[in-house]
Amino acid sequence: MSADGLHGGDKLQQYLDRLLARVSSAQVVRVGFLEGSTYEDGTSVPMVAAVQEFGGSMNIPERTQDLNFKVNANTGRSRFAKADKANFAQTVTIPAHTVTIPARPYFRTMLDQKASAWGAQAGKALKAADFNAKVALERMGELIQGELQGSIRDLTSPPLAPSTVRAKGFDKPLIDSGVMLRSVDFEVKD
Repeated sequence: MSADGLHGGDKLQQYLDRLLARVSSAQVVRVGFLEGSTYEDGTSVPMVAAVQEFGGSMNIPERTQDLNFKVNANTGRSRFAKADKANFAQTVTIPAHTVTIPARPYFRTMLDQKASAWGAQAGKALKAADFNAKVALERMGELIQGELQGSIRDLTSPPLAPSTVRAKGFDKPLIDSGVMLRSVDFEVKD
């Protein structure tokens, strides 16, 4: 027996050392829009996600564009139409202008609503993974990824401009082609 009255500490120390080695095998999980994710045209998804989160302004250069109209033969009145429904087109020059995008804080909202539970969830994930830190962090990454995607889907305010709703055909902010939503990812780093 040791001087402090305890014995069997060698086995406990070996167990704790093995546990520490497994828990120390991974250090961080990153969740969000990881480097290298782009839209088809090469635009950076993380840059677009940041502009959506915090708002911003973009300078749009002057350009020419075809406007399509459907002209009523009886009344002579015309209205904008899609190219396949139009019977008249006109090429116009759209002057340079600035577009202001309001902040739509989906990421900060998710953090405010969900982050306080992550410590307890990480503890449960670590225990469920038999203290394998990498597995536990992967589970946390999947959880937070889903929560961030849910926050993107759930955001409704501020609403889109009427012109944006007309162009998209629906009024859901942050969702257009689905690229940003599908680009939410995670990685576990050692």
